[in-house]
Amino acid sequence: MKLRTVGKLGVVLSIILFCIGVGLYSFARLSFAESGKDTDLLASVPADCIGLLETDNIESIVNVFPQTTYAGQLDTLQRTGLLSVIGNEMAPYIINNTHDLHNRMDYMMVSFHAPISPRNLVVYFKTNESGKKFVREMMRKRGVDFVPRKESYRGKSIEIYPVRNGDFVATYTGKGFLAISYQKALIEKVIDAEKDKISLRQDKGFTAVAHTKIANFLTLYGRTAAIPLLVPNSKECWGEFDIHLNSEVFYLSGSMYAPDSSMHQIEERMESFQTQSEDSILILSGQEKIDSCISRVLAVPQHTLFDECVSNLSRDASLIMVADMDKVAQDLNRYKGYLPTFIYDHIELFRSFILSVQITKVNGLFSHILVFTYKE
Repeated sequence: MKLRTVGKLGVVLSIILFCIGVGLYSFARLSFAESGKDTDLLASVPADCIGLLETDNIESIVNVFPQTTYAGQLDTLQRTGLLSVIGNEMAPYIINNTHDLHNRMDYMMVSFHAPISPRNLVVYFKTNESGKKFVREMMRKRGVDFVPRKESYRGKSIEIYPVRNGDFVATYTGKGFLAISYQKALIEKVIDAEKDKISLRQDKGFTAVAHTKIANFLTLYGRTAAIPLLVPNSKECWGEFDIHLNSEVFYLSGSMYAPDSSMHQIEERMESFQTQSEDSILILSGQEKIDSCISRVLAVPQHTLFDECVSNLSRDASLIMVADMDKVAQDLNRYKGYLPTFIYDHIELFRSFILSVQITKVNGLFSHILVFTYKE
């Protein structure tokens, strides 16, 4: 299974605004103090999901992303199909009224499922029992007079609501949470995970990289490695990518899990990487080589942006890659194994960036940082 669309910041924003468009107009009225803050949402996430997005602050994301210099480059809000259904109506409201949402919209998760599609996802919110009424209230505020169609699955109730363009969303209210999806079958999987106690909570690989965040986080988890060549069988791998937004760059940091039986093979693959050093492309493994390379770059009086990207990497890294993505795009198949699938599949979105990757072994895990520097 491969993680494709979910890695794009624009798609992440699309998903968030989709969630807002579906119902947070009303749901935002529930304070976090009232919500199911002690609910373990992972216990309801289907174990076969291929990725998970987790955040505790939608307001911050909606405010910060539009202010970045690269927002236009990664703006896929009109391309994903999500906002074409409902988001365009609600996004202006959210952007103009974010000051009213402080401490009201907090924790949210999105699980991604195969086959890859913006429609094959489930959005989860922690909420109290009154949260089950929020969709109906939202519909009423939008002037839609509609009684939801109710269907029963394993003794649980699934409610179906209409949205724009003749589409529908399915909702399920569990204990302390609400789940929403375009696909009723995915909501049924949520109920299965909850009732059978076979969920992402029981996935050893996922729990090895997932950890409690403090505040204001946006984290993507996926069955992928930062450099896929290191782990040919992605089913055995989980990668954590904490997403950080700055004005000129954005970066993803975290760690990768693979079974103990695979760790030695990963190290061998990393050590066997052939050095590639040419115009705007650098791939290098081995701490001594990396330390020497960074020292040479720092000794040069005049630095290009590419040089700065190299010099900003750690001398302690086990593997580094710095690549002008425009040049990568010109010979894409050559670099397929070096790029996470979500970058490879959407290379046109990243041509205006220099990608810097470093991988380091720390406490038995491989940590990674992927930095996207905007070239303007």
